[in-house]
Amino acid sequence: MHVFTRHPLLLQTAFSELKRQALELPSVLEGTPGSVGTRNVNGRPFFYRQFYDAEGKKAAQYIGSTEDPKAAARAEALREQIALTKALVKDARLLTERGYVRTDPRTGAIVAVLANRGLFRAGAFLVGSHAYGALLNDLGVRAAAFATEDVDIARGDRLALALAEGGDVSVRAVPELRAHATALPHLRYLLTGAREALLIGREGIIPVRVPRPEVFAWHKMLVSQLRTTTSEKSAKDLLQATVVFAVLAEDAPDALESAFAAIPRAARTKTMAGARRVLTRLEAAGHERARDLMEELV
Repeated sequence: MHVFTRHPLLLQTAFSELKRQALELPSVLEGTPGSVGTRNVNGRPFFYRQFYDAEGKKAAQYIGSTEDPKAAARAEALREQIALTKALVKDARLLTERGYVRTDPRTGAIVAVLANRGLFRAGAFLVGSHAYGALLNDLGVRAAAFATEDVDIARGDRLALALAEGGDVSVRAVPELRAHATALPHLRYLLTGAREALLIGREGIIPVRVPRPEVFAWHKMLVSQLRTTTSEKSAKDLLQATVVFAVLAEDAPDALESAFAAIPRAARTKTMAGARRVLTRLEAAGHERARDLMEELV
């Protein structure tokens, strides 16, 4: 049984249009789209956007005085954005009912905030299982997706997390965030080049940047061999690598070859070990083209 199935061309076209419109939005509405109304404060009317936040609580976003022409313009622009967001969510719901990946409300809310703060425009990447789900949608395929409570973000500059090279998976301090994070080896390789993608949420569509799928696949093979052999995440890494490799073996084998050639020398031994495990999965699933390509490369 194959590890993925392709969405009908009609659905792929609908997703492409959804992506085009979502990328044109100036920002992402946080929480439900809501509506714009007025509220009297000390006898004076003010514009507010009323909505429900990620925890389902009523919230209000201050826009400005109804007597201020600039506030009135902002209110009108926000009404237009709300209407467009509702239309996009409706279209996205039709896609997710047919197998496109939708994230949970908590993750959607977190990533929306990050997007609005300019994190992705500044060079950050969404990585991990949420990036995998976004890549499945972008590649137009349906496959096993994993629910996760983690929102994994990496950046190619300044953050120690993104610059870690060599060694094992470890926990390191990230002073600029006053936090600690998992340092995955060879993230510099993972973050070579970006792909614009969408995170489909229940209440909104969030543009994100994810790694190129061909690099994502090889890096998953590497990381799978850096975890403990009994790690559930190792099995998840291998399955995600298998799916993406199988798709690209049909759609873009040259991209897989180029990404393989770019694997850092220090990472090749463990990547090859992960690749051989992926090869076993490809053979069992009957992906002959992907199997042949993997045998040729490794």
